[in-house]
Amino acid sequence: QHADAHVGMLGANGIVGGGLPLATGSALAHQVKGRPNVAVAFFGDGAMAEGALHECLNLAKLWKLPLVFVCENNGWGEFSPHERQFAAKLAALGAAFAIPYEAADGTDVEAVAAAARRRVEPARRGEGPQILECRTPRWRGHYEGDPQKYREPSNLDAARGQDALALAAARLAAQGVGAEQLAGVERAIAERIDAAVAAARAAAEPDFEAAVAGVYAGGRAHA
Repeated sequence: QHADAHVGMLGANGIVGGGLPLATGSALAHQVKGRPNVAVAFFGDGAMAEGALHECLNLAKLWKLPLVFVCENNGWGEFSPHERQFAAKLAALGAAFAIPYEAADGTDVEAVAAAARRRVEPARRGEGPQILECRTPRWRGHYEGDPQKYREPSNLDAARGQDALALAAARLAAQGVGAEQLAGVERAIAERIDAAVAAARAAAEPDFEAAVAGVYAGGRAHA
């Protein structure tokens, strides 16, 4: 799902924390093959209580893998606040495995970029795994159409005021970037998305054989 090996993206999936073992395996492959690459595992705070995270932290530390764990902590795991799902803090979890940890303001794109560089560089030098936690309030629902009745209106209003894209646009405007240029960026992105959707709708239905391609050795499985 959503994979593009040409740019190093192994794929997203619908399993909470499911990308963590994929990234850990990728980091191991980089290490074994002597490549200078660094694998990055993105996950939400809802995955902090998943066993896969704990296992991957352990293996990454034991094998000193070039892996950066990036948690996008928006404070909500589906419909429950973070503190009702995870009894500890990610920093404490990192300390338990002796993995360097850093927190960043997830609403500040420049702060995130700087923190990412600080975590990637030691991983690339062979110093082992790193953890980066980006705290960014969620103001959209867990799914499109989610009424978010489980949240207080004041909580939602506060989150909307911390929209990372709006804050980035405001910063660019303060630095002299014109409103028309910013609007042009938004139009270009919208046009690219619309073109991708149109191409997908116009494409032919995939052949059934594609469903088992790369899954079974020797070709298609037999009933």
